[in-house]
Amino acid sequence: MAEHLSSPRGGVPALSDTTASVQAVTESLAGGRGPVAVDTERASGFRFNDRAFLVQLRRDGSGTHLVDPAAVPQAGRILAPVMDRTPWILHAAHSDLPALTSLGWTAPELHDTQIAGRLLGYGQIGLAGMLEEFLGVTVAKDKGREDWSARPIPDAMLSYAALDVELLIELLDVTLARLTDLGRGDWYRQECEHVRTAWSFPVPEPDWRRLRGIGHVRDPRGLEVVRRLVATRTSVARDKDVPPEHVLRSSSILDLAQEPGHADRRLRHEVAGASRLARSSKGTTVARELTSALSAALREAFSTERSDLPEPSRGSGGRPDHRTWERDYPVAHRLAEGFRDAVAAVSARTGIRPEDLITVRVLRAVAWDVSCALDGGGSSALSLPEAAPDDPVSVLEDLLGTVLETGGSRRWQRDLLIDAFLPVVATELR
Repeated sequence: MAEHLSSPRGGVPALSDTTASVQAVTESLAGGRGPVAVDTERASGFRFNDRAFLVQLRRDGSGTHLVDPAAVPQAGRILAPVMDRTPWILHAAHSDLPALTSLGWTAPELHDTQIAGRLLGYGQIGLAGMLEEFLGVTVAKDKGREDWSARPIPDAMLSYAALDVELLIELLDVTLARLTDLGRGDWYRQECEHVRTAWSFPVPEPDWRRLRGIGHVRDPRGLEVVRRLVATRTSVARDKDVPPEHVLRSSSILDLAQEPGHADRRLRHEVAGASRLARSSKGTTVARELTSALSAALREAFSTERSDLPEPSRGSGGRPDHRTWERDYPVAHRLAEGFRDAVAAVSARTGIRPEDLITVRVLRAVAWDVSCALDGGGSSALSLPEAAPDDPVSVLEDLLGTVLETGGSRRWQRDLLIDAFLPVVATELR
């Protein structure tokens, strides 16, 4: 029967919310040994962005520490001498790294127990599932969506937060041993390093080009409406420290952008009905100022010279829509279908999910680039030699390796997929 932890075994540590207490945490961690377990609690559903409002740290020989970077803005700088020199352990590190990077920290080495779980065949497993599966311990996971920016933080929430790092070190030890037994330790290290380098950036500013659904707006004037409204929404949200969606929903922006000729007339209705900030500020100058600012953004969008309007993005990397491949590009279509079957076979053999071997986006890119090379239409780097090569298998391996690496595949993935893809490509050469 699983052990249930409702609170940390050593009790809930006091919140470090003064300069002196954060300095004491630094000294304690410096005296510890081994990697430091790290987690953050954020409040993007309540505040402007995904910055950290609580940081949990645990290291052997030091114990668990809860640091409040909102109360101590210099906490990142104080802790940096330890954090920048000590390996980190996280679970689902990609979700925490931007907030940690925003504190001024850089992980010298990263361990991610979710990556360990994926490579052991458990998919995108959560921390609670990992703890139960590998350590036989259950923990409460019911406060992740609370408002972590509110102060004071209740003791029950502090206990919940401390449990997130309570067992990470033990969990890493167990999962690493299993990965080593399976010969997948190097796969794990490659994946962790990929996440460390790919996600170690500060919490990003909203990017209008990444607005969900932006691909449906093809008219340049409509795209300018999106750009101007998102810029104004971001400015207001930052000033009020509220989520951008509370200022004006993305769906409302897209609705206005897809009918720019009617946008000005519909704006007031959209703000009144779709802006949480406007509704909560009804009857105050905030609502009127918001409508005025968004109306000004629309006027700027309409007055922008046509030559300065943004062009629709070609999000597929210049490739035709994959839905037309079966009719118009049969080689690319057959390669994509064959690669998909090959990935499924590798997945069945290794127990690793197809999406952890290769994403659909990269698979399509590989199919397209290889089809171009086979047809003689690829770049010089992706063209097959005109004369029959002495070692055609080696040439195909190089071709597949190049396009997979260009798509971001790690070496362990390429080692598995090249052998699986070779027969599919060879079929097209017959």
